[in-house]
Parts: sequence; structure tokens; C-alpha cells
Amino acid sequence: MMASCFPSLVARLLVSFFLILQCVVEGKVSGAVQPEKYDRFTAGFRPPSVPLVVVDPYFSVWSMAENLYDDVTRFWTGRPVNMSGMMSIDDAVYRFMSNEPFLPEESMKQVNVSVFPTQTVYTFQQDGVQLVLTFSTPAVWNYLYSFPVTFLSYYVRSVDGRNHTVRLYYDNSAEGTVSDNSHFVVWERVNVSQNYDTMRIGNFHQNYCYQSNDRIDWGYWFVQVAADPSVSTSMAFTELSRMSFITNSPLPPDDKNQPRPCDDMTPALAVAWDLGVVSPGITLSRSLTLAYDQVYSINYFGTLMAPQWKQEFGSAEKMLAEVNRDELIMTMDSEDDRITSQLYAEGGSNYTTISSLAWRQATGATVAVYNYVTDETWMFMKEISSDGDVSTVDVVYPASPLFLWNYNHSFSPIKLILLPILNYANNETAKYGLNVPYNLSWAPHHLGTWPVCDLPPNRQEQMPMEESGNMLIMLAYLVKRDGDLSFLEPYWNLLSIWGQYLAASLPDPEDQLCTDDFEGPSPHNSNLAVKGMVGLRAYAYLLEKKKETKEAEELQKMDLNFTKIWWLDSMDGLTELHSRLQYNLHDTWSLKYNFLFRQVMNFTDIFTDEDITRELNFYMTRINEFGIPLDDRQAYTKADWQMWVAAMGTQDQFETITDLVYSFADKTPNMVPMTDWYYTFTAELKGFRARPVVGGFFSRMLLNYAVKA
Repeated sequence: MMASCFPSLVARLLVSFFLILQCVVEGKVSGAVQPEKYDRFTAGFRPPSVPLVVVDPYFSVWSMAENLYDDVTRFWTGRPVNMSGMMSIDDAVYRFMSNEPFLPEESMKQVNVSVFPTQTVYTFQQDGVQLVLTFSTPAVWNYLYSFPVTFLSYYVRSVDGRNHTVRLYYDNSAEGTVSDNSHFVVWERVNVSQNYDTMRIGNFHQNYCYQSNDRIDWGYWFVQVAADPSVSTSMAFTELSRMSFITNSPLPPDDKNQPRPCDDMTPALAVAWDLGVVSPGITLSRSLTLAYDQVYSINYFGTLMAPQWKQEFGSAEKMLAEVNRDELIMTMDSEDDRITSQLYAEGGSNYTTISSLAWRQATGATVAVYNYVTDETWMFMKEISSDGDVSTVDVVYPASPLFLWNYNHSFSPIKLILLPILNYANNETAKYGLNVPYNLSWAPHHLGTWPVCDLPPNRQEQMPMEESGNMLIMLAYLVKRDGDLSFLEPYWNLLSIWGQYLAASLPDPEDQLCTDDFEGPSPHNSNLAVKGMVGLRAYAYLLEKKKETKEAEELQKMDLNFTKIWWLDSMDGLTELHSRLQYNLHDTWSLKYNFLFRQVMNFTDIFTDEDITRELNFYMTRINEFGIPLDDRQAYTKADWQMWVAAMGTQDQFETITDLVYSFADKTPNMVPMTDWYYTFTAELKGFRARPVVGGFFSRMLLNYAVKA
């Protein structure tokens, strides 16, 4: 596993972390997004929140304002995790990031922001100088994925034909390293190599994987720049560092008064560059690297699991010394180009715009770790903002289209996320230190509360048909895509239990919770029944591939009969034929997003294409200004489920629903990381933020890929 996830990494001699000073012909700057790529995005889009440093559920910093300088930068919860930026142009100092105290009152003018799948690009302009600021996070499916880094790249040029003297400034506080700002922090310089100036800051008391709140309380935040005569760094009181830059004085010496509370004379890691003269026709660039060493990321039933990158590098210092910034930026540029070109070809600029934002949000809810017990890579997904659970199956499922569509044969995210769930359900936790027998006849709901996996089955939120169907469907698609059954060898008895549960519980789920549990009870739920029937067919598919043909055929016949009963019990309407919300409720309806994997898996023997066409046509009569309600009970909806439904429609239907979701994201008054639960008349948030379920925006991509395959 290790060799496959990190192919010949060291052999590639990843040295020379980045080139700090580049003077190149304008338009040829390494890492600068080329203008033609912006044409794939809708001009003027205002993201509800802009991802800056979005690596994992703990290393997650956003701009929750229209302009980067309108507010402090924040953790996904809304708590400040401040990063600031200033530029001096001919001795006049402006801020371009944050509006914290001790920053200039005047700001540069922000003229554009674009969110790519792996990079966010801001453009500012002031006094004849343009600044392009790029935040680059390697969220791509290969050995880069687990790297806890974000590169900040600054590109400066004159746009008025004149020479200008320019200086740049960056700092960040320690707020991103503590769960409470009263906690004591420490800071130090780290000897990475003579080529770099590296600082780190972190909690004085390192309590790994301690469960307190959504913010981390251990590990270290690193800031690194290339050693160069034009750069200076400092670890000192924020006010002193900022005022030194504003007055064109040297940064203060390192503060020795430590440890001290994070909010006491707020210590900050600061960087200042003197670019000298910026001449017309020349672009000057500077870079810095932000990294976070969590030391340990997950506690899996008693075993602390370190992030995946440590398996290769051992320490953050070694990683920072060997990672090649320029190579990573080139990879991200290439991936952004590939992904956005495919999105644009499928759905145009609105689809590209919202899906690129969704990519950053969904990948930023996961972490890759190395399991030393079984010598393999695992991944975990956080149910951000709704419960904080670890790898909630009915959160992994709606997010799965992104992770199933865009994958690497040696790094398959959904498989790596499902393995720890399968281990738990298969009663394999004792070897990790905590024996938690799993004795339910259906699949688990989740593993624990982030970052601790320790949940006994009697404390699960029970969703028997929902989670059993989800697990079987995702596993069946992995087998269909990869043609490999071997990873399921230890789990066939488990899968049989789940399959038999579905067979015994259909065609009526009776009084069960489904993933939309926030709506309250919904007995005899016809959409949940679809999930169960597609899940049962997925189990039959797995048996087919295992050459257990007789049982597979019996289950298929049983499932076909269930779908016929479903049609008779759920159909409603005379002039507008459609399916009901519940078998027993006339004059009702709901979005039947659970049909999607019937299409993806090409299960044409259950339900019909006409069933799905009829549903889509009906939904198009229920459109409000910002979307289609989830069902007839409320005016709110789910963005992810709308995009699942859109994926199954005609091109016109797909683009119509996509445009509604785009309009919501652009117009919502709630400036938080994109919610998936909002009102269709006002675009106001109903609940949730930053959840990975927006990976469902890639349903159309997955469906088309699966059909072609």
C-alpha cells in the first residue's frame, strides 16, 4: 500500500522547496493561473465563503466576506483564525487580507476572486500595482493528497507603466492551534535546512486526539519561507510586527515571553519582504508555505493513527525540507485545468463554478492516515457542523460521487473511507486496543465523534435500511469500476447479513429514520424503499461477481417483485403522475434521489427509465426561485440531493437545476462555508455548513463516466 500511495517519492529527489524570487516575463509566472481558465467560470460569482487553507477538518481557514479585507479569516465554525496581509506601494501601506486591529484603515481594491478545485486566486489593484494572491492546496488523488500544506503565492506587477517600490507582509496568530484562546501556546524556530526560514507555533499542552470541540488542541502550525536577503521573519506580539511593517521599520526580535495564552499579547508568526522596484513588463513573485503537523489525526478504538504523509517523511521538518513547491503547483495547475475543462464541457460555467467550490469543501472534510496495525492507508470523513461524527455513512454516501468519479487506481478515497467502517462492523476493533463488539443486523451509522472512534452499537443513530443500502451500493460500484473483489474477502459474512436484512425488510421500510432525519419521522417512506431496493440489487450484483449465481438470481427476482409493489403503492396524481412521499399519504411527493445508483450501476431490471423520467418531469413543475423543495412538507431543500436528481435529467433539466443551485450559492445572505440545507424562496440557510455532502455536485460526472465505462 505504501509504495502505491507514494510512488518513488524520495527517488524523485524532491528538494528545493520553492524559488522565492522570480523575475520572469509577464504572463509566464510559474503557478499563476492562465487567463483562459477563468473563461470556464461565471463572471461576478460571489461565493458564500471562500476556501483559503482548507486541508482537513482541523486545518480549515475561510474568508466569510465578499472581500478578503472585509473581515478576519475564520475557521469553518466562524471562530477567528486570523491571517493578515499588507502591501506597501511607494510608502503608502494598504491591507488586502483581514480587518483586524493594527492594520491600515485603507485597503487595496479587490477586483476578482476565483475558486478552482485546488486553488483560490484573488486579484487586487491599487496605485498602479496589481497583486495576484493564490492559495494552493494539493487536494488531488495521489501521494500529494495527505500533505498538510497550503502555498501562498504573491505575484506583483506594475499596471500603469511606471516603476513602484513594493513591500509585502503576512502574519498569522496561534488561534488555529487551540480549542480555546485562553490556552497557552509556545513558538520556536525550526532547523529544516539552511535554505529555509521556518517557524512553528502550537499548544503548550499537547493532548493528542482529545475530544473537546471542533477546533484542534494539539499539533503545530508552521510558516516557512526561503532564506533570502529580501525577507525577514519574526515571532512576536502581533501589534509590534504590524506596526513595524507599517512604519517601514525592521520586524521586532523574537518574543521570549512564553508560554502564554493565545489571546495574551497575541503572538504571531510574521513575514515581510522587500521587493524593491517593480518595473513595467516584469512580474515579481514571492511564496510562503503553511503546514500543520497534527502528529496524530485519529484515535481508532484505542490506536492513535498518524497522518499518511508521516509514513514517508517521518517528521514535518523532513517533509518541509524535501517537498518541491514548484512541482506541486504545476500538478495543481494541471489538475485544475483537467477538472474544470470536464466540468465546463458537461454543464457550462455555472456548473464549473459551484462544483469547483464543492471540491474544496468536500475534500477538506477528510483526512488520510496510516494504519500501522494492518500496514495500509485509511481515510476518514467528518460530518462537519451537523453532528461532528466520524465517517457517517449517510454523509459519505451523498458525498461519494466526487470521490468515486475522480480517483486514482492506487488511491481510491471511498474504498479507504469504507475500510475502517467494515473493520468495525466485522468485530475487528480488539486488535486496536478497545474491543467493541458489533452485534446489529444492519450497517453502522458512524464510528464515533471526531477524532475518536469508540462508538458501541447501542449508541448508534439507527438507520438500518439507509446505511445498509448505502454501504452495499458503494461497495458494488467499487467492484464494478475496478473489477476487484479481493478487498471484500474478509467481509462476505457481513455483507450477507446486510443483504438478508434488506430482503427481509422490503418492500416497506415501515417506521425507520432515513438520512433526512431533520424532517422528523417518515414511516413507509417511498424514497427510502428505493434505497433499499437498489441496495438489495447491489448485493445481488456482488454475488454475481462472486459466482454465486443461484442466490443472486433469486434476489434479483425478489427485488423485481418489490419494485412492482413500490409502483402500485407509491403512485399518485391523475394529471401529474408521480410517486408519493410515503406509501400511505395521498397528494404528497418527494425528490427520489435514490434512483441515481440504479442508473450508475445500470440496474435496468429494477424500475424503469420511464419511472425516472416521470419523476423528473414532475419536479420541474415544483420549482421555486432558488431550487426545488425536498418534498411537499417544507419550502427548504438540500443542494446535494437536487444535484443527484439533476444528474438523471435531460441536459435542459440538468442545467435548469444547476442554475438554481448556482443562484442560491451566489445570492444567499449567509456568508458561511456553503450550506446544503436552505430555503428555496429566500436562499437563506436552514442549517449546516461546510459539509462534504456537496461532493454530490459531481453526480452527473459520475453517471456519465459509469455509462461510458
